[in-house]
Amino acid sequence: MINKKTIHDSIYGSIELEETASKIIETNEFQRLNSIKQLGFTYLVFPGATHSRFEHSLGTHYLAREASSRLDLERRDVMEVSLAGLLHDIGHSPFSHALEDSMIKLYGKDHLDITVDIIEGKTPDNEVSDILGSHRKAVVDILRGKRGVLSRLISGNGDVDQIDYLARDSHYTGVALGAVDIPRILRVLSIFQGEFCVEEKGLPSFEGLMVARMLMYRTVYRHKTALITASLANDALELLNPDLEEFVGWNDCDFMSGLKTKIPKTYEAIKHRRIPKGLLVKESQEEFARLVDRLQKKIISFQYFKSPFKREVLNVLSEGEIKPMTDFSSIMQFLERELEGMGLLVFENENEEHIKDTLRQLKISSQ
Repeated sequence: MINKKTIHDSIYGSIELEETASKIIETNEFQRLNSIKQLGFTYLVFPGATHSRFEHSLGTHYLAREASSRLDLERRDVMEVSLAGLLHDIGHSPFSHALEDSMIKLYGKDHLDITVDIIEGKTPDNEVSDILGSHRKAVVDILRGKRGVLSRLISGNGDVDQIDYLARDSHYTGVALGAVDIPRILRVLSIFQGEFCVEEKGLPSFEGLMVARMLMYRTVYRHKTALITASLANDALELLNPDLEEFVGWNDCDFMSGLKTKIPKTYEAIKHRRIPKGLLVKESQEEFARLVDRLQKKIISFQYFKSPFKREVLNVLSEGEIKPMTDFSSIMQFLERELEGMGLLVFENENEEHIKDTLRQLKISSQ
């Protein structure tokens, strides 16, 4: 009997999974995502933000299949890009992006590197790689950006990953700023001379998508409380320093269990939301490093967040030719200015005034 599943999703309703995808979601590697929060420690601020990477991965799979089918791609391409959407985040650490910096420091790998290791069968007790079989290389190439339109569907401004996480995160946090017109976006996607693009009539929908992303960063993704907690958790992971083969199997509960056993102070701070003070400063990475050196005796943790702006411009199909979106709209240039890098300073309450005075003296704005 063919192994197929239908899963009801909170955003798209019933999602039908063909046999390969059905087998993948039953693996230990994929089921781990059920216990990894999509938005890390953001649930400390937005109580509804407890949705998982499992849900987001299913949503990205669905959108990749819908978009590639509407673009009349070959059946095998549709299957492989949808599998890439399903697996694109399988390598995430506990609490998703929140621990990415320390993961890179400890292992020299980000979540995409771990994802590729899983797909290629380089991790312990691997099930995913065997299920993918002859599709392994294609899925890796798509995720590594080597397959043109297929890769562009998964990664880049207006990709299906972005569309899903904005709609899903908006839904679960209750922040309406991330609302996305998904049906309209899917209808205006196109391929012209081998290039992924959007029809000119659909430009307002994509402008709305880009603005929604910027507003969600301001309101949700860079909320100070969640970032302070993530900074403490990053420091804690470096102290825990688990073996990579063990770490790739961890979920949120495993990480918190490690904290409870070995770093109880941080465990209690996160569990009971007893976190220290913090400030975000808009500075270049180099200037922020100098600021940290100056304040190092007064801070307990720090972290720098690079601009999330994706520089690959979305192409627009107009009058038989494709042009960059910036030729039609100034919104992308505006977003590049708004989505800038910034640094986080974490400190005890008693040092708050000293740090604020230092920032005032240096004429550095903070929030």
